[in-house]
Amino acid sequence: MLGKLIKYDLKAMNRFLIMIHVFLLFASVLIRVFFTGRVLTEGTDFNNENFVLPFFLFVVLLIVLISAAAFATQLVIAIRFYKNIFSDEGYLTNTLPVTGGKLLLSKTIAGCIWGAVDMLLLHISLWIVIGTPYVTGLITENMASVWSELSLTDKGPALTFQALLLLYIGTCLIGVIANVVLFYASVAIGQFVPGHKVLGAIAAYFVINTAVSVIMLIVMAVSGLLGASIHPLSASFDFTIYIRNSLNLAIICSILQTLILYSVTYWIMEKKINLE
Repeated sequence: MLGKLIKYDLKAMNRFLIMIHVFLLFASVLIRVFFTGRVLTEGTDFNNENFVLPFFLFVVLLIVLISAAAFATQLVIAIRFYKNIFSDEGYLTNTLPVTGGKLLLSKTIAGCIWGAVDMLLLHISLWIVIGTPYVTGLITENMASVWSELSLTDKGPALTFQALLLLYIGTCLIGVIANVVLFYASVAIGQFVPGHKVLGAIAAYFVINTAVSVIMLIVMAVSGLLGASIHPLSASFDFTIYIRNSLNLAIICSILQTLILYSVTYWIMEKKINLE
């Protein structure tokens, strides 16, 4: 039954999310063909005033494109949860012979699958745009120097590039789960605002997000990471330790946030669903 629920949720989201990401990849290819493929080449004068404005507009366009795709994905995931559980459709959904906890689990898995796909395609689209032969050549030629400057190494006890990459991927994946659970918790809490469930969900999202941000700042201040980020050029600053500790902290906080919010949402789904 769980597999059927996941398949049903994925099918409901696929129509919109596939179109969104096809457009994202298509737009990235167009930008590569008509802009970066022509300007990010050897011999380009990056100080030329005729280059600065188009490049600035390109950066703005790229940020808007990626941000729009990410936001649209999050919106579709949240709306799907709301419509299927707490709108009129919820009367039918909640008659299914499954518990609220199983419904929540199926939607969390489905949402995380598309969240991970979105994260992957955002990175792919970014690489399509900037990964010209000239750029990749520069990266390859200067990789050793970059590792040295950032206190990274390809062998030995120090943090390797591969280890840093795996830590980054892990942080992204756990962040995807945390975001999906945050959306669901916000929607579930928002139902307690009669007649204004959507506004209640939006308010709950911002309140929870603000609380998490404040807690993160406090933890960073106590651990010394906040001071290091403000004074990164100090003699005692070690990029390897800083980035490793920052990512580890992000993972720990995301896991704790997920456990707490999932538990709250699970309790609401099992005991306190209000469809009025």
